Amino acid sequence: MKFFLATIPCFFWLTLFAQSDGDFERCNTFEIHQEKMATDPEYANSYAEKMQKIELWKKNRSAEAKADCDEILFIPVAVHFQDVGIDYACAVEMAVDQVASMNEDYAGTNEDFEKFENAQPQMWGNIQSPGSCIQFCLATLDHPAESGLPEGDYAVTLNQYSSDLDEVAAWAGYLNFYVRELSGVLGYSPLGGNGDGDGVVCGISSFSSVNCGGNNLQGNYNLGRTISHEVGHYLSLSHPFDSGNCTADGDGIDDTPLTDEATYGCYAEDEEIIHCDEPKLWPSYMDYVDDACMYMFTAGQVENMEAYVNTSLENLLNSATIKCEDAACVGFDVSFSSQDETCDGNDGSITFNASGGQEPYAYSVSNGLQFSENNSFQSLAEDKYYLLVMDDAGCEFVDSVVIDREIPPMELVRKQSSFCGDNSGWLEVAVNHPDEFEYSISGAAPWQDTTYFGNLVAGTYTVVARNAANCTNQIEVTIEDDSDLRLSKRVVKPVNCPLLDNGLIELEVGNGEEPVRWRFNDGPLLSDAYFDRLSPGTYNVSVEDARGCRSEFEFDIRVSYTNVGEDCPCEVYIPNAITPDEDGLNDIFKTVPSCPVTDFELVIANRWGEVVFETNNVEEGWNGGVDGYYVGPDVFFYRVMYRWGEERNESLERETRTGTITILR
Repeated sequence: MKFFLATIPCFFWLTLFAQSDGDFERCNTFEIHQEKMATDPEYANSYAEKMQKIELWKKNRSAEAKADCDEILFIPVAVHFQDVGIDYACAVEMAVDQVASMNEDYAGTNEDFEKFENAQPQMWGNIQSPGSCIQFCLATLDHPAESGLPEGDYAVTLNQYSSDLDEVAAWAGYLNFYVRELSGVLGYSPLGGNGDGDGVVCGISSFSSVNCGGNNLQGNYNLGRTISHEVGHYLSLSHPFDSGNCTADGDGIDDTPLTDEATYGCYAEDEEIIHCDEPKLWPSYMDYVDDACMYMFTAGQVENMEAYVNTSLENLLNSATIKCEDAACVGFDVSFSSQDETCDGNDGSITFNASGGQEPYAYSVSNGLQFSENNSFQSLAEDKYYLLVMDDAGCEFVDSVVIDREIPPMELVRKQSSFCGDNSGWLEVAVNHPDEFEYSISGAAPWQDTTYFGNLVAGTYTVVARNAANCTNQIEVTIEDDSDLRLSKRVVKPVNCPLLDNGLIELEVGNGEEPVRWRFNDGPLLSDAYFDRLSPGTYNVSVEDARGCRSEFEFDIRVSYTNVGEDCPCEVYIPNAITPDEDGLNDIFKTVPSCPVTDFELVIANRWGEVVFETNNVEEGWNGGVDGYYVGPDVFFYRVMYRWGEERNESLERETRTGTITILR
């Protein structure tokens, strides 16, 4: 069973430790998480609720949404430098660079991503690494009044805020980066952030890829990947090695290979490290390798982060619309409408409505590859179009839209089954559309202008319709195979022996042409249909005659002890003498049934008819005594009554056995 590490209300911090004399510290997030789950019911309940939200979101996510980013998840970022000895211009330069490189990492457009692609599929099999729909913007608007930042300036502060375990409430609605000097660690983050003023902490020597203002980046951590790693934690991802063993997936992600230890250093792109019996995915942003060897997320990691943003960080998404815009572009507004392509073909359209900003506007439906001053695009075929509108000041509107094509309604009018394997089946379809269509089976030649298809044997057929503009639809039609074979004899007997499978199926057909052959389940062909010694279960029997007529039947063999079968090997052993001398041999008079019994009664009486012993417990026996005293040698009478079977499944008839028992002393 997988476990997931999620948002922790009272921050637990997940730390990525730097190298010290060749040794690395280890994270103990998994142990802390387990302890918190066991000791804090409020946390455990919150954790369970968030995991349920993530799983429900992933389950309900559409296939189209998984395949493409129709909607970018923008997260506003603020960067706070504290006591790092750089000036404000350097701070802004580092912040801009960090956000830009992080966007490439999360979108999968980083230049070194090709190393992962070059190593596939030899290295990591079917592991996919799609770009995520998550992007980050260094906020420029709606800053907290206390920050003193003018509208339009980047959300970068210097020597104003330093957060560790506590949130900075004024900066709620932002993903905050707190940058300062750190010793022995590169950075750390809450495992699942809240967007309420919390954020990730990063050492100045591993933040961004910029050296300025006297700051010197560490040589192994100079590409800004520490933030890519820590933001992964903020968006719910844990290390792949947190379980500490090779039998449990510590990060809760299906497609990350098992590992029980971190990976350090750097490797050639095709260097394979076998660990836990599978290649270790060392380039993952969530491992501990150097920045130069850290360049991908798996599809599972991407999906989990997107699920977390959509279910637990809605406040950041809502803030993005008022914090991420360029101040100079406030008021520039664009909307559009689209019309799908009809069956006539190439008549889809997209029309823009732009206002505000600086005219003239330039419009594109090809992601900026070609612009037009005309706001209306006609004669479009079905496709996905990437929309870009720019005003004269360079303000941009970016979106996408899918132009679908009309699907002509198509239905099955009627059909007829084939008979006994022949080709007498047929079908007829209809397309409810004014255009003229032609039709084909499976879209292959020949095409015909009629909707009727004859001479069909039993099977499933895909009927395709198209017009001259190649507007298509299709439906599947199953032609059954009728048969006149009918059962004239049908015996289905349940298992009615407690210790023996004695179910029975016996069948005969009253028509059909000889020879008639039977098949039981997937067994060989047989000349008759008598199947005995069957255990409880479902069985399939098919029959076929010389004409090729075929029928199938399904039968359920159940268990019933209402009438115990005469062929049942069930007996009740009753001794006729005992020697109660406490030598451990034949001391007790006791009945021993070979099958389960209910409604049991044993009565023992003396020769005068006086009851000396009775019980309803089949496990209880008589030791040859009366009222605490052992009797002398004598003859006694017994009566045993019982029903075969277990409770609620016992026989209707209650059997009675009588006889004598001799006491020998």
